[in-house]
Amino acid sequence: FGTSAQLTGTLNLDFTNVPGSFFVFKIGSTLTTASNSVVNVLGGGPNSGIFWDVGSSATLGTDTSFAGNILAQTSITLNTGATICGRAIALTGAVTMDTNTISNNCADGADFGSQGFSGFGGSGGGAVPEPATWALMLSGFGVLGAMLRRQRRQGMASLA
Repeated sequence: FGTSAQLTGTLNLDFTNVPGSFFVFKIGSTLTTASNSVVNVLGGGPNSGIFWDVGSSATLGTDTSFAGNILAQTSITLNTGATICGRAIALTGAVTMDTNTISNNCADGADFGSQGFSGFGGSGGGAVPEPATWALMLSGFGVLGAMLRRQRRQGMASLA
């Protein structure tokens, strides 16, 4: 789309013949959906993908059921009750939400209009470590490094 794109009803994206393929929508400026709009995913598989590359801002209308990864240059607004099976990423502005659901694993997501669809970009989402897990791991590496430096110094002292 050279400038803006608007969804005012139902859009069916059918992966039946090529389940591991991608739909990529490149939109020059804005993406807007009307209230109760739907993006249905049919016959998708674990490696299927839907990407919305938005030149400025995206706005999903009230109770919109959306599928795909939205990457907007400026901002994304999800009005009340809008749901996304995918991701919402704004590069320079905010992602504004109001009572919304975002998931990247929609295997059982009838609410997202999917039939056999297992998410975006891989196996439908894996566990993401909590920040405390990363901190614990980094402190463990720090202790290990200190122990190795200490052993090296003791070895050097015994040679002298």
